[in-house]
Amino acid sequence: MVQDAARQAAQEALQQIAQEAARQAAQEAARVAAQEVARQMAAVQQGPQIRVQQVPMVQVQQDQQIPTQHDHQDPVQQVPLPQVPLQQGPAQQFAHGVQDLPPPPPRPHVYPVYDERFYRLTCQMRNMDMENFSGTVNAVAAHDWKLALQRKLEIIECPPELSLRLTMQYLRGDAIIWWEGIRLSHFGPKRLTFADFIREFDRKYFPKEAMDRKKCEFEHVSQGKMSIREYEVVFNQLRRFAGGGISEEDLIRKFLSGMRVEIRNQQVPCRHLS
Repeated sequence: MVQDAARQAAQEALQQIAQEAARQAAQEAARVAAQEVARQMAAVQQGPQIRVQQVPMVQVQQDQQIPTQHDHQDPVQQVPLPQVPLQQGPAQQFAHGVQDLPPPPPRPHVYPVYDERFYRLTCQMRNMDMENFSGTVNAVAAHDWKLALQRKLEIIECPPELSLRLTMQYLRGDAIIWWEGIRLSHFGPKRLTFADFIREFDRKYFPKEAMDRKKCEFEHVSQGKMSIREYEVVFNQLRRFAGGGISEEDLIRKFLSGMRVEIRNQQVPCRHLS
């Protein structure tokens, strides 16, 4: 009886020792698993390039089997991993922060700069009934328009830097197409000026052959069947193409030589008497 009681007490003591060892092993395994999970979560937050290794379920088995008379064996115990709350990484936090930002304010409306001086000059030019220019093959008509333009720009005291802008408002048809071609073919740091416009205008509408033809017409101008007033108008229109260097006496002599003989004979004595 005493031996059976001692043997039973020894078996119970061994079972308690084995259970205590299993409990300590389970706690150590749980601690190691928790540290591994925490390390993997930190690696996920640092960047997507770090691969996270999955930790298998830790199984804790009883290291020792206590032999008994009935071959008793403790079953394998599974220790569940502790639940670690997931934390959002920097990318997720940034995405949520962008969504929470307020929309940008609307862009302010940009109003065009109002040039009061140019507007005033435009009104003055319009009040002077400046005609539009659509291009022509008549050198006299082109010259008349150019003279009218220059004279009216001078009257309203238009500065050179605004003269070209003001002139472009009166170009129409073939004239505006011609000037746009000049602008597109212009290269260089300097902008086109009103002086450039006059030079190109003379080159376009007063070529050398046209000037030579008008000069020849002036040299052979005569009254014919025209009245004195009509003859004077034609004479003055052609004299602008004769060039400079002609004195006033030569012009008077030229005008009288082109008149009809009967009228010229009446004008010569009157001129001498005056």
